[in-house]
Amino acid sequence: MQLLPIALLPLLFASWASVNAAEDASPPGNDHAAASLKPGEFRTDSIGRGSGSRGPIALHRLQPVSDAGMGDSADGTVAPVNLDDYLLPPANDPFSFLQDGVDLVSSLSSELNFSFVPQMVYIYQHADKSNGPHGFSHIYTNIDGAMPLWATDKDPSGHLLYNIQGNSGVGASTYPFINEFVGSPYFIDNVLTQSRLSLKKLWWQQDLVDGVLKINVGKLYYANFFDMNAGAEDPTRQYLAAQLTNNTAVPFASYGFGVVGQWNIDDESLLRFGSMNALASGVSTGFENLDEGRFFNIAQYNWMPKLRINGEDRRGHYRGFIWYSNNDIDYQEKGWGAGLSFDQDIGGGITPFLRWGIAQEGSAPADMCWSTGVTLNGVFDRAHDGIGVAFCFSRIEGGGLAGGQPGDGWETIIEAFWRIQVTRTLQVSPDIQWFQSGESGGVSNTWIWGLRCTWNF
Repeated sequence: MQLLPIALLPLLFASWASVNAAEDASPPGNDHAAASLKPGEFRTDSIGRGSGSRGPIALHRLQPVSDAGMGDSADGTVAPVNLDDYLLPPANDPFSFLQDGVDLVSSLSSELNFSFVPQMVYIYQHADKSNGPHGFSHIYTNIDGAMPLWATDKDPSGHLLYNIQGNSGVGASTYPFINEFVGSPYFIDNVLTQSRLSLKKLWWQQDLVDGVLKINVGKLYYANFFDMNAGAEDPTRQYLAAQLTNNTAVPFASYGFGVVGQWNIDDESLLRFGSMNALASGVSTGFENLDEGRFFNIAQYNWMPKLRINGEDRRGHYRGFIWYSNNDIDYQEKGWGAGLSFDQDIGGGITPFLRWGIAQEGSAPADMCWSTGVTLNGVFDRAHDGIGVAFCFSRIEGGGLAGGQPGDGWETIIEAFWRIQVTRTLQVSPDIQWFQSGESGGVSNTWIWGLRCTWNF
């Protein structure tokens, strides 16, 4: 572990260089939250929420559009640091030099009025049974940012948002990923992306009709807008497996050109709708193959009530969606589907969740799925620690991946994690998965042991 800070430093500077190289396509946005904090303070929701691949990309100054991904988060209040929340107190953080480097870049970017919020994740996994290598080791880099072009504090109506991602192998097998060798159409390690460091997302968000309507246009990713779930959505701090952070009965489009809108019906409900390039590769401009006319279309209703539970009002999120995709190139058939999802805070840091989906046969990776579990945040009275256990069943026998291995039935995965806040920037999460493939020739009854180290800056 002592070698990791040295290995991560070049990655940090490489990330900085990538931002500079992308400035023509991704001009600067507003300042990083840390610039407004005093020593000994932090934002209460800032720990472990850095993944721009899942959920909102946070803005920090122009609050009326702070949910850039249109999620349900805000910057949160500023509170004193509780030293009991860390195994090593912030003053003794051995990775403080990384935070100092990030703060330097953030201060420079704030002068140009754009935000720079990086994150790095190291993951090692070992499968007891595999049709190839057993060990897999990667470092993933993620950078979020935003720029208000003509916006002001009085009129923060539009933002350009960007996200840079990439991963590289370390020591053990790097590619193909572990799912190829155990027999799964889904990422067993859903932190990874399929490319080196590159500009993954670049889109414009505009408020209209006094903020009632939001429109997003550009290179988008569905997970910033749809199928989100507070219990299981971010593989950098929750469950690693895509089966638990996604609805497996939906043929979601990759990073590519799209349009997503949101209509705020009232304080507790909203409607989202979008259309995305179904043939985007995720590693190019997002406009490739657009002339083929294949689109993934989805509409989702969100109900966000505060229910009276144990004498307190507790926020819940209840979602229902329908989709249609005419992508009969990556899948065997055009088709439709529907899904449900909920997460509900019941107090004590406990959040149970559920996902369910159904798809027309041949039009999605699975034609039926359901997953459920529970996460517990603030375990052992440590604010940023968390544990979770969940399982998923996906019927891939009726799935329709073109050229994919035919399924024999249901794929099953059970996963448990323990997230430990070690320092101000570092979370360490032991993780274990039990997996049984639904593909012909896939492995069964295998244990996959993992370790995740997440640096949030």
